[in-house]
Amino acid sequence: MLDLTQGADVGAPHYLPSFSGSFLEAVGRPPEKLRIAVSAAPMLGGKVEVEVLSAFSDAARLLEELGHELVEAAPPIEAEAFSLSFLTVLAAEMRVDIEEAARTAEVPIRVEDFDASTFGMGLLGQASSAGELAAALRNLKLAARGVSAFFASYDVLMTPVLSRVPPPIGAFQPTASEKRLIRVIGRVRAGWLLKKLGIARRLAAETFGFIPWTPVFNVTGQPAMSVPLFWSAGGLPIGMHFVGRFAGEATLFRLAGQLEKANPWVHRKPPACAAPITPDAGTLAGLS
Repeated sequence: MLDLTQGADVGAPHYLPSFSGSFLEAVGRPPEKLRIAVSAAPMLGGKVEVEVLSAFSDAARLLEELGHELVEAAPPIEAEAFSLSFLTVLAAEMRVDIEEAARTAEVPIRVEDFDASTFGMGLLGQASSAGELAAALRNLKLAARGVSAFFASYDVLMTPVLSRVPPPIGAFQPTASEKRLIRVIGRVRAGWLLKKLGIARRLAAETFGFIPWTPVFNVTGQPAMSVPLFWSAGGLPIGMHFVGRFAGEATLFRLAGQLEKANPWVHRKPPACAAPITPDAGTLAGLS
C-alpha cells in the first residue's frame, strides 16, 4: 500500500521525500547493524510495571544477539509542559469535531449525543483561548526539533509501548459521578469550570502516565511501530515501541522483519475477555 501511495498528492502542504526502493521488499531484507537508543524511563511521567520492564530487558537482549549496538539514551522532553500542550491541542480539535458533526447533522450541540469522554474533552477545548492554543502549538514544535536533533546520533529508539500490561476494555471510562459532572457543565456551557477544577492537569498526568512515550512521536511525525515481542503472564502482548528517523520507514520495516523471524508471534492469541468490566474508578481519558 505504501509503495503505491507514497509521494505528495495535489495540494498537500507537507509530505515525505520519495523512497527510491520498495517498502514491501524491505520487510524481507534484514537491516545493517543499527545504533539503537534504548530507554524504559517514562518520557511523560508515571511508573512502569515490572512485567513491562522485564519484557523491555528481554527485547534489549534480543537486539544485542542480532548484532545491533545499544546505548541507553532518550530525547529530552519537559513532561508536564509537553503533556498540557498536547492536551490543549487535542481538546481544541475535539471541540471542532463536535461542532462540525452538529453542523453536518443540522442539529444543535447536545451533551447527550456524545460519548462523555469526547464531550468532556471538547469542553476543555471550548474553554481554551486562541493564545493558549498558539502557545501549545509552539511548544510542541520546539519539542519536535529537540527530538529530531537526538536522532542525528541514533538510527532507532526503543521504548515500551505502554507503562503497564493492557487493561480491560472500558477501564478508562469516566466514573458515574464524572459523567454527571460533564453533563451538567455541558448543559450550562461552563467548560471553564473543568479548567478551574484542575481537571486538565490531572487528566494529562493520568493519561500520559499510561502512554508516556507514543504521544511524543505523534507530534514529531516520525515513523514508529509497536512490535509484540513478549507476552504477559496473563497471555497479553507487551509491545515494544521502535521509532525511526524522519522518513525512515524502510529501516523499521527491515527491523520488524528481522525481529519477527527471530521471535515469531503469529501463533500467539490473547485470551478472550470473560466479561465486560464495570469500572468504579476512572478518568476523562479518551486517548488511545
